[in-house]
Amino acid sequence: MVNALDTLAPNIGDMTPDVSPEIDMRCTVLIVTDNPAIVIPIAEYLLALNYNILDCFFDGAVLRATPKKRPDVILFCLTDYVEKAPDLQKALKTHYNTRTIPSIGSLSRTTNIDVSIFDSVVYGPAHPSQIANRVDSMLRLFAMEREITRRVETLNHDFGIPYSLSDKALSQPFRVLFIGKATPEFMVVINALQDKNVEVVAAFTTFTAFDFLHESQFDAVVMNALIDAEPALSISETMRRNSRLYHVPTLFLVDDLFRQEEKAFQSGARDIIHATSPTDEISGRILELANYHRIHKQLKEEFDNVGGLKCIEPESKTFNDAFFSIHMNRVCEEIKTANSTLAIMGLKLSPNTERPLAEGVLAKAKADIGGMVKNLVRMQDIVARIDDETYLVAFPDEVASNLSSVKDRIAGIVDCTAFDSLNPDQPSFTMSITTVMTDLLEHENSDMLIGKALSELNIASR
Repeated sequence: MVNALDTLAPNIGDMTPDVSPEIDMRCTVLIVTDNPAIVIPIAEYLLALNYNILDCFFDGAVLRATPKKRPDVILFCLTDYVEKAPDLQKALKTHYNTRTIPSIGSLSRTTNIDVSIFDSVVYGPAHPSQIANRVDSMLRLFAMEREITRRVETLNHDFGIPYSLSDKALSQPFRVLFIGKATPEFMVVINALQDKNVEVVAAFTTFTAFDFLHESQFDAVVMNALIDAEPALSISETMRRNSRLYHVPTLFLVDDLFRQEEKAFQSGARDIIHATSPTDEISGRILELANYHRIHKQLKEEFDNVGGLKCIEPESKTFNDAFFSIHMNRVCEEIKTANSTLAIMGLKLSPNTERPLAEGVLAKAKADIGGMVKNLVRMQDIVARIDDETYLVAFPDEVASNLSSVKDRIAGIVDCTAFDSLNPDQPSFTMSITTVMTDLLEHENSDMLIGKALSELNIASR
């Protein structure tokens, strides 16, 4: 049998051509599979998440129809040739010799291969939506990591601020909450995690579970759905409605007769684990999601902390124009090197009142809107106050045509927000917002892009 690593390189010229008549700026997921039938439902969920899908088939010897264009993430869906995953990963990494591409393994079984070759692993049985959501989460995490790294480099090299990323995320044991009856299967999983130095907290009733959830922080929540799934479904749904608990991963422990997978994932479950699976696999799946949540949480804290007096506009708590100008140079250079995209949104504010306002009232309203905008975009998006009434927001790895919903959400929030005039004889007032969107073009540098956005904004606001 011919090794995939040996067969891929000679056939690089015989790959799927890029024949789309229009440029598709959505993130691309390359699915590598030895079983096309299992890919169909996964692809449907990925399409619903607005991803572009490419696939190539591995027959055990040759990887066929490998696209020329570098994807944003590679999903390995393997059933018969799980052991070939390292060869396939190495071959594709050699072929797409650009920015690191995140990879996810969706494997039909456990094996003795080194799964650290993947950034994330999902073992079967796994619902297609679970796999699609894992792809989505991993791409978001990588985008956050790239941007926080860029911001630290800008602080260190351009502003002389010795900021460094904390390593505390993995320095303490994971905390996992177990909810449900103390069945033998449940206790086996608890004991297995305790053997891995995991701090386990057990809540055998829903009432005590919510006490723990509101009083403590957890990296994952595992629920016993072996006898009755309804309590687990209810708790998961409730957690998704709570902003503090929304991102905490919930996992269901089920038996082989469980038939409510769709309902479980709709309730917010991140994984469904069969109690008959090997103990190491069960604990591994719990810890992977706990690890992802811990890293995501720390990145959010880093995004909140990174900055300094030289970089932050004090009233709005957004970046100032000096940081934005310098940082955008670094962003644009990396975006072009990675052959990715960048969009900028410009926002200009004006009050909807003809009567003069008390001193400081209008200034506070304009600053408050900057904070609102910062909370309405992704953590990796860069919000800066350019002058008293002007903000710019940069969206790495995005294009303007994909951001209409973001623009509408910001406009809707601003339009319906009333600001106190601080004058009992004068009613509250609202603010108008003018927005423009523009993309980084191939010939442009960061200064040209910023100048273009500000020019278009001034024209639109006349």
